[in-house]
Amino acid sequence: MQINNPKFEVSAVSPKQYPNENLPEIVLVGRSNVGKSSFINALVNRKNLARTSSEPR
Repeated sequence: MQINNPKFEVSAVSPKQYPNENLPEIVLVGRSNVGKSSFINALVNRKNLARTSSEPR
């Protein structure tokens, strides 16, 4: 898979806020502090696309 020009679109909390574009979606599920954001950043070869924290919440 080749990812070109990744960008943050929206943070949605209800279905009416979901983007209308008909694009493929990937779901990542996991507990806090397991590296989901770090995985996204590594996948797209960027450091700050997905926010990461050094402190647990």
